[in-house]
Amino acid sequence: MLSACTVEEGTEDAREVKRLLEAAFPPNEQAPFSFLLEQAEREEVSLLAYRDEGLFCGFAFMIEGADLAYVLFLAVGQAARSRGYGARMLEDIGRRFPGKTITLDIEPLDDAASNALQRRRRRDFYLRNGFAPTGFANCFEGDAYEVLAKGPGFDPGRFLTLVNELPEGEDKTLARIEDVAPAYADLLLAAR
Repeated sequence: MLSACTVEEGTEDAREVKRLLEAAFPPNEQAPFSFLLEQAEREEVSLLAYRDEGLFCGFAFMIEGADLAYVLFLAVGQAARSRGYGARMLEDIGRRFPGKTITLDIEPLDDAASNALQRRRRRDFYLRNGFAPTGFANCFEGDAYEVLAKGPGFDPGRFLTLVNELPEGEDKTLARIEDVAPAYADLLLAAR
């Protein structure tokens, strides 16, 4: 049975999460693991490790606001992939934030990207699990990430306020996805 526990420094869960963070995300998208642990000390921030009968399945790092939650990192471990754990982790996150809009952001579709297939699969996974495009991109340090949401409604202003509550989020802005990825605007709009 899949279970989640808060990650604490110096534990096996902490070591597994750190390894997966470094393996699953490119360097420009990673936050230092020490930052995740530090932020998770705040009441509104969660860093969870997921296990099933001892098998490390993955982790989630998220922040909660008044009416929405933002999942900054979600990753499934190599040994747990293609076994339904990602969907079950998303279900657990939804149960933790009842009545709230769950948001996350992903690399936008780009057929010229070296990981184009991975981007499409990731987006399709979230769409299959009830997330929908918001039409917005979360922009930070020259990169833009498509924002997806699941729940009662997406408010761009509230999302940006929540994102900027994290110290590393201070320079983030929102833009219409077609404005930051114009070559893919038709593709994104058709996929909505």
